[in-house]
Amino acid sequence: MNFTVRPMIKNSIAMLLLLNFPCYAVWYQGSAQHNFNLLNFDQVRTATIKRAVANATMKDSSYIQVEDIVLNGLLKSSKTLLRSEGQLRRIEIIAESIDEDMFSVTVKVDIKSSISCEKDPYSKSLLITQFPLLNPNQAKQGSLFNLGVQVSKRFEMQLNSQPKTFVRLLHDQSFLPNSPNEKAHYLENVGKYLATEYNSQFILFGAVRDISLFEQVKDQLLIDDVLLRRNFTIELYLYDALRNNMLLQKTYHGEANWQYELNHAVDTNNSVFWRTKYGRNVLHTINSAVTDINDTLGCQQSLSQIIHQENQQLVINIGKNQGVKIGDEFELVHQRIVPGANGKSLTLHSVDHLRTLNVVQLNAKNATLTNNSTGPPLDNQLLNLVIPKALF
Repeated sequence: MNFTVRPMIKNSIAMLLLLNFPCYAVWYQGSAQHNFNLLNFDQVRTATIKRAVANATMKDSSYIQVEDIVLNGLLKSSKTLLRSEGQLRRIEIIAESIDEDMFSVTVKVDIKSSISCEKDPYSKSLLITQFPLLNPNQAKQGSLFNLGVQVSKRFEMQLNSQPKTFVRLLHDQSFLPNSPNEKAHYLENVGKYLATEYNSQFILFGAVRDISLFEQVKDQLLIDDVLLRRNFTIELYLYDALRNNMLLQKTYHGEANWQYELNHAVDTNNSVFWRTKYGRNVLHTINSAVTDINDTLGCQQSLSQIIHQENQQLVINIGKNQGVKIGDEFELVHQRIVPGANGKSLTLHSVDHLRTLNVVQLNAKNATLTNNSTGPPLDNQLLNLVIPKALF
């Protein structure tokens, strides 16, 4: 169900602040119930959801005022006043029920700590691959055959608006293994190739796993009704290709009413579709994934590739777009490949702390570094990396 609440929360919740906060978002659950009658159900439901959200935020020891929010799997707020060490970002209604004249609701809220876990000030370079439909037959009703393309574009737009992410490229191909058993090896090999080919440390792989339809009997609230609803499930893999590390592997699910007739062909390029309940649900599900991706990337350490070397100067593959400035300092990271278990190779990184590299030239995509420290010449460094100084 989709619920809109405007303006509905004017709560003040004051408690002692927690001493420690995690880097990522933390979900807290809250519940509330209240008596109602047929004449005041909407007002009671709104007020009860308010109290459930307030009860959840109290578990975070927060003091939060929210004047205008929309509840539909995602918090969207035009007037959010925060008086806490955390940030209220997403709200999900888990369950609603009516027992005689008592309405009950359970919600969970996403509260992110304002204490930063970032290791450097630079936006993380991200390459996004296409999100294919894993079961194209499910797209027949509504002719949603290009929904995967639209999902990929929405990820690009929303991630580019995030403070810790710079989308270097939306690739025109999808890259997913044929079987789950091949996943780790496949993504490692493809990730290394894409990172080298397109100068991007982080790769986002994904797919649309389920857009099937189903009927739901709405029998828990005031009236019984049969609704035609549609799933939207995506799976994604956020991969650090330079460290060979899977950062985020998660499935996101949403569902909403499907309002179109059986043979209606939907135009996903038309904003009318994205204003429907199902279209908004797709956007909200993507937005939830984007929040987690940005959280994850914000806590990662930048590694930049050396793409050119000349006259004791190195050119790296990040620049103004990522927030690099003239005078910024980097250190050289040597890579060494050693044999590992089961015939696999391991890449080891070691930092040269005796040498400081300073940014002397800059453009949108690249920075030129020069060696201002005494030490061996900068020879044969093209297979190596650089890292912001003293932050490894």
